[in-house]
Amino acid sequence: MRVHLTLLAGVFAFATSNVMLSAQAKPAAPADQHEAGEHHHPEAAAVKNPVKSTPESIAAGKKLYDMQCATCHGATGKGDGKMAASIPDPKPSDLTDATWKHGSTDGEIFTLIGNGAKGTAMRGYASRMKPEDIWNMVNYIRTLSPKSATR
Repeated sequence: MRVHLTLLAGVFAFATSNVMLSAQAKPAAPADQHEAGEHHHPEAAAVKNPVKSTPESIAAGKKLYDMQCATCHGATGKGDGKMAASIPDPKPSDLTDATWKHGSTDGEIFTLIGNGAKGTAMRGYASRMKPEDIWNMVNYIRTLSPKSATR
């Protein structure tokens, strides 16, 4: 049985099957992206991370991060990966600092990973990764900063 619930004009879709309801969250549509200074995305912020931050989730997130993100963001998340120098401004984000340009909640980070960011080299992964994998990456990214950002 599939149940569909549309939240805020279809920005996020939830579906049930063999996974938890919230694990199927879909990032906001790329058309909703915009270029701006530090800001928040209330619709994304309302989405709660359905994947518990366990050692297993963090390890799974690290494996994905190492394969998909470290080239730009660096092995430790400082934005100093092998490709960072060749990327035009804006450079890859330092994931270890307290600045979260697109918001610091798990839902906002999930949406950014899923959609990417317009006007940057940050591409979206929603079409290439399962929602649970993106949530695992969110859990891993949280471990990169000594100061935990707002969840």
